[in-house]
Amino acid sequence: MAVLDEGGHEVVSRDACRREHEVITSTSINDIAHDLTVWLAARHVPGRPTRQITDF
Repeated sequence: MAVLDEGGHEVVSRDACRREHEVITSTSINDIAHDLTVWLAARHVPGRPTRQITDF
C-alpha cells in the first residue's frame, strides 16, 4: 500500500499461486479496506478451517 502524491492510495494485491496481480487506486480508505478484506478472505491459508455453510 502506498499514499499517492496526488492524493489517494494505491494497493497492489498479488497471489503467485493463483497468478493474480491487481493494482487498485482509490481516494476512499473504506473502499480499499472492503476490497482488501474480500481479497484476503478468498485466499487459502494452511491450517485455517474450511468454511461450512448450513441451511436451516
